[in-house]
Amino acid sequence: MISGFGNALLGAIAGAYIFLRALFHFTQDAKEPRAIANTIPFVTPLLEMVAKKAKFYSVMRDKYNLPLYTLRMPGSRIYIINSTALILVVQRQFRTLAFTALESKLARDLMGVNKRTHEIISCNLVRDEGYLMMFPKYIHSAVSAEPALDAMNRRSVEVLANSLDKWAREGAVTVKMYHWTRHEHLVETTEGVYGPKNPFRDPVMEEAWNRFEPGIMMFVLKLWSQILAKESFQAREYMGKIWERYFEEGAFKEGSKLVQSRLKINEDFDIPIEQTAKMEVGGSLAILANTLPATFWMIYHIFSDPTVLEDIRAELSEHVKDVDDNAIGVSARIALEDHMLDNKYLIKKGSTVMIPSKVQHTVPSIWGETVDKFHHKRFMRQPGIKPPNPVAFRGFGGGTTLCPGRHFVSTEVLMFSALMALRLDIRPVGGKWSRPPTENSPLVAAVPVPDWDIDVEIRPRDDREWSVSFSDSDKDIEISAEDIGGPKASPVY
Repeated sequence: MISGFGNALLGAIAGAYIFLRALFHFTQDAKEPRAIANTIPFVTPLLEMVAKKAKFYSVMRDKYNLPLYTLRMPGSRIYIINSTALILVVQRQFRTLAFTALESKLARDLMGVNKRTHEIISCNLVRDEGYLMMFPKYIHSAVSAEPALDAMNRRSVEVLANSLDKWAREGAVTVKMYHWTRHEHLVETTEGVYGPKNPFRDPVMEEAWNRFEPGIMMFVLKLWSQILAKESFQAREYMGKIWERYFEEGAFKEGSKLVQSRLKINEDFDIPIEQTAKMEVGGSLAILANTLPATFWMIYHIFSDPTVLEDIRAELSEHVKDVDDNAIGVSARIALEDHMLDNKYLIKKGSTVMIPSKVQHTVPSIWGETVDKFHHKRFMRQPGIKPPNPVAFRGFGGGTTLCPGRHFVSTEVLMFSALMALRLDIRPVGGKWSRPPTENSPLVAAVPVPDWDIDVEIRPRDDREWSVSFSDSDKDIEISAEDIGGPKASPVY
C-alpha cells in the first residue's frame, strides 16, 4: 500500500518535471537572453531568491558571467541587466521598456487604489499627457534647487537640531543604534514634508509604518497579503485612514510644496481624497524606505572608523564658528511590446527588465580595489585619477526611474551625519565595533537592512549651546549621471 503510494508520488513528480521542462523548452525563444537557474524550470529561480535574498543578483552574475540573462518565473519573465554598457540602452527605450507600467501596478497592488483610480493612473502610460508622465513635472519645482526644497530641508534641520539639543542635555545615554537613527531620521524627514500637523508625530503612526514595511514584497507579488501579511495589510489600511483625515482637514496646506503638488495632480485628474490618501502611503515609502537604513549605515561607517571621523570633523569644523552668545534598488521596467534590445536580445512583451544596484556597485573594474570597502573619499575629484563611470552608481536609479527626491533625501542624510559628528560621540557598549550582517535583508531593499541592532552609548562632545542654520541652495547636488552631465549621462524623460 505504502509502496504503491510512493511509486504514484514519484510518478507524479516525474510527470510534473517533464511537463515543466517541455513547457520551458517550447516557450523560450532562442533570441532571448540566456535563461539560467533552470534545474527545476520556473521553480529554481524562486528557491534561489529565497535562499540568497539580497545576494542573489551578484551571485548569479559571478556564477554565469553574462551581460544579461532571463529568469523564468511562474507566469512571467524577468530580464536581469548586468552590463553597465546596456544600462543606457535600456534607459533610452523609455516608451517601450516603461517604468510607468510598473508604477501603475504598484499603485494597485501595493497602495491598494480602486479600479477607477488605477484606470486613471494607467491611461496613456507613455504619452506625455498621461498621469504618470505628468507626475515628475508637477513635483519638479518642489524637489529641485529652489525655495520649496530649501524650506523642506530647513524645517528638517531645525527639528533635528532641537532633538540633538535634548539628547545633549541627557548626558550619556545607551540606545539601540538602528532603532534610534531610524526614529530620529523619520521624524525630521516627515516634519519637513508634512508640516506642523505631520501624522508621524503620533507614535502609533510610526509603529504602523514599521509594521507595514516588512510586508511590501507580499503586496508586490500579490500573495494574499490580507492573510499572509495580515499585520502589514492592517497597518496600510490604518495609515490610509490617517492620510485621508490629513487631507480632508486641510493639514496639507501647512505642509511642503511636495505634498501639495501630489494632491494637485490628483485633483486635476479627478482622483478623490480617499484614493489620494491611499497613494500617500506610497509617498511615505518614497521618502523613508531607503533613507532610514542609509542613515544608519552612514553613521556606522563614520563613527566606526577613527580616520573617517577625524577627517569629517576637521572639514566640518572649518565651517563652525563660536559666537559671543554661544549662539545629511532595483530599477525596473515592463516591456509594453516585443523589443530587440541593442539589436541582439529579444525582450518579450509583458516581461520585466531589472537593473539591480548591487550588481553595478560591486564591479571591481569600475570601483577599484576598494569595491568591497567603505571609502569615504571615493567620489572626491582627484588630479590624475579617473572618476568612476557615473552610470554605474544606481543609488537613485536612472533615466525614467531616477528618484526625483534624491536631492532632498541626500541633504537630509548629510545634515544628520554632519550634526551627529559635530555634536555627539558614539561608542559601542562592548567597546568594539562589529558590523551587523545583512543576510536577511529583503531582496527588494535598495539599501540593506542590518540583521541585528548595535547597543551604543551616545554622549555630547562638549557643553556648548548650538545655533544651527540652513542656507539656501542654487545648485542641485551632483549625485547621479543625470546631475553630472556629460556624454555618459542619459536624459531624464
